[in-house]
Amino acid sequence: MSPERSLSESDKISMWGIDFEMLGPCSVPVSKLFSIRISLRECKKVLLPTVDSFSSSSSSSSHLKAAFIDENYPNAPKPTNNNNENKNENEKETIKPLARRPPKTLPNGGSITLVGAGPGSPDLLTVAAYKIITDPSNYLIVDRLVSREILDLIQGEYRIANKVPGCQGVAQDEIFAWCKEGLEGGRSVVRLKIGDPFIFGRGGEEVLEFREFGVEPTVIPGVSAAFSAPLLASIPVTHRGVSNQVVMCTGYGRDNTSPSLIQYHPEQTVVFLMAVGRLRKLAVNLVRKANFPMDTPVGIVERAGCPDQRTVVGNLENIADLAEVHGVRPPSTIVVGEVVNVLLTEEDFGREVMECARR
Repeated sequence: MSPERSLSESDKISMWGIDFEMLGPCSVPVSKLFSIRISLRECKKVLLPTVDSFSSSSSSSSHLKAAFIDENYPNAPKPTNNNNENKNENEKETIKPLARRPPKTLPNGGSITLVGAGPGSPDLLTVAAYKIITDPSNYLIVDRLVSREILDLIQGEYRIANKVPGCQGVAQDEIFAWCKEGLEGGRSVVRLKIGDPFIFGRGGEEVLEFREFGVEPTVIPGVSAAFSAPLLASIPVTHRGVSNQVVMCTGYGRDNTSPSLIQYHPEQTVVFLMAVGRLRKLAVNLVRKANFPMDTPVGIVERAGCPDQRTVVGNLENIADLAEVHGVRPPSTIVVGEVVNVLLTEEDFGREVMECARR
């Protein structure tokens, strides 16, 4: 077989120890066939034919499809799509590692530190985070959702990012511009982000951007709201005999898409961050697409750890209505699963909305 040509009906190929033969027409979608290159065991490559080369139905189509997209073969190459307009959230981008990290300090003395502020309470800041945000010589670029209680601790100059739903891209560019300005001025820049910057917080993206500026940021992890916020509202994310696994999800994927949902399991807790704005759609999709029962308990923890913390309790059938009635706003953490019932009392559920005192 020549290193690069289209397959014909008489071709036989061997991959992953299995022989495949083109027996006739195939109905594999064009997105799976067009311009997909595969590596054969003899290190040759072939170009799969377009879907136009085949008719719309065939008994052999499943065999050909299995050869190229079956995930049971760990070494099987994944289908790619060269049409940028059809890229989706599930496609992985290949990022080549750097040969070496840039320096942590620029020649002019400029440096940057990426800091997690935790869920909202100053008491839940790490010691390292507290020290750096109270240093008056630092220049802070702060997320909009960082609590007022933490902002009051800042001793130096700071700017607050105007990152609201629908304009995150523009706001992120502004953040990078402010950080670059500080670095070029030889300042110690602190990028203060809510929760843990690397759990749906673009932390990795910001590290890569700062490297483009020629500097390696210092990272100070934060206490993630995914685990701390539920517990502050007496909701453990795991509990023996109730939940033995935890899944963390975001309400907003790339370009404001809705991420895929994991299928229901009775001993599973699902924690959603940044999802209040899509709560109604999320509840519907969990029931219709992920097979969650409508009476699955849901708890929403708003402004965890702050004096005005609230917890709204309901189920997938009524939680969106309850959140709307009581004006739930970000930052909020949503917990879905039977663990919501474990430590809360009947009195708590009867009130629908609980004002939670700080512990």
